[in-house]
Amino acid sequence: MTQNDALAAFLGPEIFERLDWTRLTHSQRDAILSVFRVGLGAGAQSGVVSTIDWVAADGRVLICEDGSQWQARERDDAELIEDWGAGALVAINRRLVYRLDPHQAAEVELLRL
Repeated sequence: MTQNDALAAFLGPEIFERLDWTRLTHSQRDAILSVFRVGLGAGAQSGVVSTIDWVAADGRVLICEDGSQWQARERDDAELIEDWGAGALVAINRRLVYRLDPHQAAEVELLRL
């Protein structure tokens, strides 16, 4: 999946189209992506777009490349996360983890060890 695909999935097609992404320079694109990576979403635990680094405990534990650790709230959510596996591109916002391709979501809680 390209960064274009990930951002379009996260923002939705209407907002992404308004950005006129293909006409932006690489530095402009990187600046926009960095805004989403640092998580400016109000009320979000994490507004990060990240890659899954590791899935453990039959999908109940999700560890992202940024080091954040998440716990699936329900068994159905754990099954989805387990299917996604390491390397999947996800966005985490307001206690939901979104897989960006294909578009799926699971409820999670920040895991505190």
